[in-house]
Amino acid sequence: MAAVVQIVLLMTLAVLSGCDDGSSEALPAQSPASPLHGQQPRQHPAQQQVEPKLKLRAVNHRQSPGVVAAGWADAPYNYGPTVMVEGDRKRMWWCSQYGAAKPAGDDILYGEARTLDGPFRDASGTQGPKAVFSGSRRGFDAKHTCDPSVIKVDGVYYLYYTGARNDDHNFGNAIGVATSRDGITWRRANGGKPIVTPSHGRKRDNAYGVGQPSAVYLDGWFYLMFTDTTAEAAGWNGAGQFLLRSRDPRFNSGVEALAPTGFKPVPNTAAPRESSLVDAFSADLMWVDVLDAFAIAHQTKAGTTLTFWDRHFTVNPFPPVSIRGPWREGPGLVRTAHGHAPLSEDDPCGTVPLDVISGTQKSGAPTDMRH
Repeated sequence: MAAVVQIVLLMTLAVLSGCDDGSSEALPAQSPASPLHGQQPRQHPAQQQVEPKLKLRAVNHRQSPGVVAAGWADAPYNYGPTVMVEGDRKRMWWCSQYGAAKPAGDDILYGEARTLDGPFRDASGTQGPKAVFSGSRRGFDAKHTCDPSVIKVDGVYYLYYTGARNDDHNFGNAIGVATSRDGITWRRANGGKPIVTPSHGRKRDNAYGVGQPSAVYLDGWFYLMFTDTTAEAAGWNGAGQFLLRSRDPRFNSGVEALAPTGFKPVPNTAAPRESSLVDAFSADLMWVDVLDAFAIAHQTKAGTTLTFWDRHFTVNPFPPVSIRGPWREGPGLVRTAHGHAPLSEDDPCGTVPLDVISGTQKSGAPTDMRH
């Protein structure tokens, strides 16, 4: 599995002070896989075509020698990771289930390691990953908590997650948020109520609802990308990625939604979803400072494909880049505390390290996460 990738910036313009121009040719980027059939999401339009200032290619494909993270004990599945580099610590939260963690249902596990090749264990390094967040026994997330996305802003960790009351989704999945001072002991925010609920723009066979959040903090804004199978702009099967932003981490005020013409104020987080960024489920979002662009990682036939947008989501500044390798669920980009791409230690002007962790086996449910 090729999952540790650098994007080489073949520069026609210097991106950082002191960076030299380059002259190498870029490799062709692979396009995302064509959808199977049926109505596709209402694709968010690029308002203008631009000539890329930089040419990108994926190089130095590498992979972990084996599984880097899995729940211990009776965990039947492991998927949907969010990964943070914090100093020398590599920290990961993901969706699994422990029989000892009550109530019975999806739990969010936590593990850390010295390297991304694992193994990810508890903070002491001697025990297995720890269940750090479970169902509330009441409310919208009574039974299941899954699909974590963790960022850290001003000393506070924010955990955005999918919550479900029971096994019969019936469009009831919603997104909640919890806070922590250490990333291990969590407290539900927003009074335990969801911060994003289904828009109910259209009823489809896929009764999932809202979930699979991915959060980024940039320029004082909290960005939240997610799935909503009830969105008017979703595809025939409910696929699509939608975007909200607010300066409030709980999204209770000043909410803006991405529309075809850009961000616009909306009265609440259930407002109609007019524009989908990518035809996918379970995608991940990251800001790449060196490129001055957002990157969306999603699964395609080519492996993991990254699609790029400028900070206003009006332009695709670069063509897509694909990372080869098997996947079953994910992907989880390795990011900094704010959800940004880490800087390359060896070549901060010319490369961006892109590390992906995802489930690679599916036996009843995705598991065997590899790097």
